[in-house]
Amino acid sequence: MFKITKYIVCIALTLTSLLSSSAAHDKDKKVLAKKIFGNFTSPTATKVESIGKYNKGCLNGGVELPVKGKTWQIINSKRGRNWGHPELISFTKSLSVEAQKIGWNGLYIGDLGNPRGGPTPYGHVSHQVGLEVDIKMKPPGRLQLSLEESNNDHRYGKKLFKELDVVTKDRKNVNKNWTKEHMAIIKAAAKNTKVNKIFVNPAIKVWLCENEGPSDRKWLMKVRPEKGHREHFHVRLKCPIDSPNCVNTPLWNKYKNIDGCDKQLMWWVTDRLKPKPKKKKTKKTVTIRKKYKCRHASCYLPEDLPKQCIRTIHLE
Repeated sequence: MFKITKYIVCIALTLTSLLSSSAAHDKDKKVLAKKIFGNFTSPTATKVESIGKYNKGCLNGGVELPVKGKTWQIINSKRGRNWGHPELISFTKSLSVEAQKIGWNGLYIGDLGNPRGGPTPYGHVSHQVGLEVDIKMKPPGRLQLSLEESNNDHRYGKKLFKELDVVTKDRKNVNKNWTKEHMAIIKAAAKNTKVNKIFVNPAIKVWLCENEGPSDRKWLMKVRPEKGHREHFHVRLKCPIDSPNCVNTPLWNKYKNIDGCDKQLMWWVTDRLKPKPKKKKTKKTVTIRKKYKCRHASCYLPEDLPKQCIRTIHLE
């Protein structure tokens, strides 16, 4: 009798699990992908695979980076974005060890991705395929911060973690918070063969270009200028061999030099920062609006992602 009852309970649990999984996505309800993927607390129990583009994809078989380690700590772990492809987890740990060798206690780690990748509810356009991580510019004082001490998001209470801004207010130069150790850590990341790109504030890229010697400049091409990124740098890994459906972003090949230190870079800290001229008021004319088409992660529906990501939603 006990065996029969146990068998019935197992069947009931299985059916409940299947029903809850299939209810995760109802095409007719038009639930945004960021809400669905942001609600997952566990990865798929399948083989590891990064699927799609960095800004339009998902992740199977994700691995969790522990909140704390000997040489790292996740900042604001309440977000639950400390998941990624095993290669990203391995890279993040190894870079934190390199940081310790360079002179820091290790690294404060920002976001990686959701347990199943996909769009995040807020904060990022990319970070969707488990191959990207944000590294804080702040050298760790200690790596045993409490949940409250590591919070930098007002959604989770008082912000006690103070970020370190390394760029001047005019956005043209690095400030006194910037150190040679910052450069050494970014360089160590860029020289890793698994790294595709590193995004930094343009002022940082300019400083790197001006302070690297003439004989070792190839790594600088991986370091790309991007607005923001004053308090962290963003590392993107190349698509792994085990992920044939992952789409690499090519390294820019339009540059004649090997380091990306050119007039286009200087535009970021000169003409781009000039005030935009005010548009002259013109008479209102009736225009026919084109049908709106979502081109941003914040408004993707699951159907906008690769087809394999629909399966990722329903998998156990």
